[in-house]
Amino acid sequence: MRSLYISRVKIKNYRNFKNVDVSLGHKQVIIGENNVGKTNFLRALQLVLDPTLSDEDRMLEESDFNDSIENPFDNQEEIQIDIYISGYENNKAILAVLQDATVLNAIGEEELLITYKYAPYTDSSGNISYQYSIFMANDESRRFTANERKYLNLKVIKALRDVENDMRNSKTSPIKKMLKEYAIDKLKLEQIADIYREGGEKVLELDELKDLTNNINKRFSKVLGNHDFDVSLQAMEIDPNRVLASLKLLMANRSTTESSLGINNILYISLIMQMLQDKTVPTFLKKELYDELCLKEDSKIVEEVYEVNSSGNYFLKEILSDAQRYDIHSFMDKYCSKNIGVTILAIEEPEAHLHPVNQRLIYRDVINNSNNSVLLTTHSTHITAIAPIESIVNLHVKLDEGTVIHATADMPMTDGEFLDVERYLDVKRGEIYLGKGVILVEGIAEEYIIPRFAEIMEKPLDEMGIIVCNINCTNFKPYVKLLRSLDIPYAVITDGDFYYLNDNEERVYHVLEDEIAADIECGYLGMEVIGRLVTEVGLLNESDIPENRSDTDKLYHTYGIFVGNNTFEVDMMKACASDTTAIQIFIDIFNELTDGGDRQKENFKNEINDKKYWKCLSKIEGNGIGKGRFAQKLSGRVCKAHIPDYIRKAIDYIYKKVNI
Repeated sequence: MRSLYISRVKIKNYRNFKNVDVSLGHKQVIIGENNVGKTNFLRALQLVLDPTLSDEDRMLEESDFNDSIENPFDNQEEIQIDIYISGYENNKAILAVLQDATVLNAIGEEELLITYKYAPYTDSSGNISYQYSIFMANDESRRFTANERKYLNLKVIKALRDVENDMRNSKTSPIKKMLKEYAIDKLKLEQIADIYREGGEKVLELDELKDLTNNINKRFSKVLGNHDFDVSLQAMEIDPNRVLASLKLLMANRSTTESSLGINNILYISLIMQMLQDKTVPTFLKKELYDELCLKEDSKIVEEVYEVNSSGNYFLKEILSDAQRYDIHSFMDKYCSKNIGVTILAIEEPEAHLHPVNQRLIYRDVINNSNNSVLLTTHSTHITAIAPIESIVNLHVKLDEGTVIHATADMPMTDGEFLDVERYLDVKRGEIYLGKGVILVEGIAEEYIIPRFAEIMEKPLDEMGIIVCNINCTNFKPYVKLLRSLDIPYAVITDGDFYYLNDNEERVYHVLEDEIAADIECGYLGMEVIGRLVTEVGLLNESDIPENRSDTDKLYHTYGIFVGNNTFEVDMMKACASDTTAIQIFIDIFNELTDGGDRQKENFKNEINDKKYWKCLSKIEGNGIGKGRFAQKLSGRVCKAHIPDYIRKAIDYIYKKVNI
């Protein structure tokens, strides 16, 4: 049963955020470069929902205002954080406690709205001072206090976390908190404490301990100059209330203090996730409660899903059908409701100290195996690669706006498009999310060579955080939708694939446009593909697209779309046709890679010099070479003359976009 979640956040004037409004989903992966505001975004949520913050923590300072605001106190500026909550309809406790927080959204659906406001207030004497208030449904008289926070709250696992200390500390240990939920019989704990005491007293009878105690007392008495204080040893904790606190967590029979940071990190997050799981259906029932529940109406489901152990108590069966899970949840919610709150979990950089394989494992557990809403910040491409597309929240800085936030939660994509991009991202390790700019290309040759072209142009892509993404097809639409939703600058580079129509009105490809007579009907498949793209994603209307190829090119360039004339390789050959040194590089690499003999090498040389580029490309695609292998080799030797004009313009475009 999925829990409630934060469905929308609005932040005004707080730290990195001048004015942001973002829609969220149930599970969210928050990404962005360092110092962009990921931690501050979580901090904004904490100001409203974190029960561990004190009143002093919630009081802000002038430095907490956005940097664009001058003299905020003098000008009586305000900080406001609005948090909208959805998915609470089946939670009786939330419905009862937070009914005063209900508002209607733009489409008439009910949500909860909780607001933090830091603003100047005037007291009865006319004095103005800044105070914070947290209230519900836009009504400052409806306070959201510590009492409401018991039922709706946020827990943050910080990036710089001391896992070992948190697991040992009785106030922070998830093990200690989960033990309290069992309400273990105090009489049994007293009996165990008595056994501890009896065993401990035997230890104190050892002569070695008697001698040690005597020596300590002599030294201590000499320092004090009297014998008023008697030092003694106590073997074990015998207070019944401390018996459970004395338990120590082991892994593979070793203390967690002896385990690696990474393994302890996984353990700690797993314990937190378990602690926050929905407890509507308990996994353990004492006999008395089981018998009581069996007297209720429709109690047959209780007998079906619980089994007795040797002590006469009952444990939930490991394997249940979906129908059984639904029925027992409904039954327990009706007769055994615990009226407990909901905790939204935020985890900063779960990849800390983890091998990439374990990064994926912990993410899959947090996202796939938990009913709780989760907000997770990360720099790990191993995590972003497997994150559902609809879960991405991207933070980046824009000039004069500060940090802006865009999310894919309400992105207009079909299921097929989601699958397309998710398959790609799993292979590419999710770099597409982490770039300041992205160049989308259709083949492996462009992926190898375009970064090198950029270096030759003295516009290295890596230094600007620009990623080249090869999608291995011409279906750019889902990727353009994704990048537009996240407001990530992009350029699209694709082949023109020139063709002409023969006498049978059939398309003939693999010819150069300057080889065809002017009166023969021809076209560019690449332009047709892009024409469909720009209309389907809403960049242009069909009527906006000019008939003239040159005018269309200029229009597409303004939208970051660059179409060649032929294929990438052929366009490179044409670009350097008059440069003998550049042409010789093609010849040399072909000679190095081909399985053919001298005759074939001579043919390739003659054909490229005669501008029969399609024949050259067919030889590259065969003879044991392949376009990818050839491009990989060529990337280390390309020169300025090899750069087609449309590639040059694309690199210039994305560079300017990223520099804005």
